[in-house]
Amino acid sequence: MQSIKHRFFSTTAGKYVGEWLGYSRDKLTPKWKTAVEKFTEPGGSAEKKLGEIKSVNIKSREEGPVHKSHFNPEDKEDVISMRVEGENDTKTCHVYEDGTGTIKKGGDRA
Repeated sequence: MQSIKHRFFSTTAGKYVGEWLGYSRDKLTPKWKTAVEKFTEPGGSAEKKLGEIKSVNIKSREEGPVHKSHFNPEDKEDVISMRVEGENDTKTCHVYEDGTGTIKKGGDRA
């Protein structure tokens, strides 16, 4: 599958904060697009956990990026898995439909 790159910017300050890789967020439903943007926005949950965001790679399977967690079978909600590279750390995060997310199995959902 071909990787698609998109740069993303803060609309508040016009500050470059990274780039989008993998599955295009523009192909997500409006609800899911809003969720991944909320999670990765400047000052958002991902930045608070990982530092300033350098890149976001939306992972996808044959059925698309929205799925039940394979990593945490106890979690019954739909998620999108994203590899988020921040200035302090890089993690695979699960993002939920409400824009919250986790960076580890059983982690706090913020």
